[in-house]
Amino acid sequence: MVEEDFVKIVIDLPAAEDGVGGEGIWSVKVGEDLYEVRNSPWHTTDINFLDVVRAVAPAEDKNPVVTEVVRRGGHRSIHVVFLDDSKTHKEDVLGHLNELGATYENANGTLYAIDLKPDVDFDPIADYLSECQESGWLEQRYAPQPQPKGTGDLLN
Repeated sequence: MVEEDFVKIVIDLPAAEDGVGGEGIWSVKVGEDLYEVRNSPWHTTDINFLDVVRAVAPAEDKNPVVTEVVRRGGHRSIHVVFLDDSKTHKEDVLGHLNELGATYENANGTLYAIDLKPDVDFDPIADYLSECQESGWLEQRYAPQPQPKGTGDLLN
């Protein structure tokens, strides 16, 4: 079994809706300045789990910064923020998302990155989360579907 070396790369988010200027994500180096994303970002919907991105370090002692998505990994992300009054519904919502085939990463007990593998149907999950949002339990956001291809996909 090959042990992978995880590298923290940075996504600059100067125009983020939530005021976060950037976020570090775990990745594995797969080529010259190429990294495969290994966690779901919480503050951007433009990059997903297993996407391959180009990231260049601005200096030798700095983490590489993402410049582009080179190849899509097929996963989709939905960000969910549970509202204060919805804490009693959170476990039920997360459990139902698992039943629909989604997994999630917890940022802080309120913010979750929902991950959908390539074979998981996006629409039922987005519809369910829309119902939850209409009930006032959460807010959600996701990238327009389908997402743009990576630059490497466009060249092939």
